[in-house]
Amino acid sequence: MSRSLLAFPVLPGKTDDDAKLSANEFRARPREYEASRQRAGITLERAYLQKTPMGDFVVAYIESSLEFAASARLMAESDLAIDGFFARTTKEVHGIDMTQVLQGPPPETVAVWLDPHVISRGRGLAFCAPLIPDAAATARTILAQESTWKEFGQSRRAKDQNVEVAGLLITPQGPIGTFYLEGADPVEAIRRFALSTRPYDLRFRGLLKKIFLPVGDFSQALAGIEEIFDSTQVAALT
Repeated sequence: MSRSLLAFPVLPGKTDDDAKLSANEFRARPREYEASRQRAGITLERAYLQKTPMGDFVVAYIESSLEFAASARLMAESDLAIDGFFARTTKEVHGIDMTQVLQGPPPETVAVWLDPHVISRGRGLAFCAPLIPDAAATARTILAQESTWKEFGQSRRAKDQNVEVAGLLITPQGPIGTFYLEGADPVEAIRRFALSTRPYDLRFRGLLKKIFLPVGDFSQALAGIEEIFDSTQVAALT
């Protein structure tokens, strides 16, 4: 199974309602949505509207039985009406042509941590933060290595967290780090991480400061993130 994170910038002049157009349409047409995602191999899709000093973003987390490129190609080439709506809305609201996504660098998943003792789905949260220019390689190494440490898992379990995925996106504006957390309350988990005095958490926060710009300072709890779509809720509508 592949796990991917995407960050779609909301174009200047577009509103929160514009950013939620696709999510609202998916909920209004649940059977068409499920047909689309089944064709593309997508088994879970969650999206969040994040307000940042560098603008608003819709950050999406996707789980698929196919690699990201294969899922994206199937949606871009689809003749389903709902996929056509999604492609038009993505271009109008985010300035992204789905047919061009396949020609750029794909989203890179650099670290996945899962608690093997938890098999139920929890609440999710996805967000993005800008990397220091030229720090992508360092970020890739730090995030990949840290997720394998025993202390990393202990830190996450102590905050009732059972999933963490980290990714990298190379954009015209520079590299962006993307994250997905899942557990009892991801917002509370971030707050507890920001305030934690555990030696490992202090060390990890210090490493993050070396790769993220100040607007991505993980010593401060994130705010201004709204869940706008969860495919598990759409499944209930059908």
